[in-house]
Amino acid sequence: MQAGAVVSSKGQVTLPVAMRAKLGIVPGSHIQFEVRGNELVIKPELPMSAYYGMLKGYDLGDIEPEKEADRTFE
Repeated sequence: MQAGAVVSSKGQVTLPVAMRAKLGIVPGSHIQFEVRGNELVIKPELPMSAYYGMLKGYDLGDIEPEKEADRTFE
């Protein structure tokens, strides 16, 4: 999928609606910009809710860190 756009005097570009829809970019979405050689890559940031349940079914063992002893302050 390719599309063209014009950069405004403020450096703004409108993302084509089909690309926004395909990537789930909606008003208020956060995106990341990355330069790869001579290319500009635009990637949507996934909301934290997208990670919910990713590790379901994996045995993570005991991943809670050991707690240190309480400190006393004088």
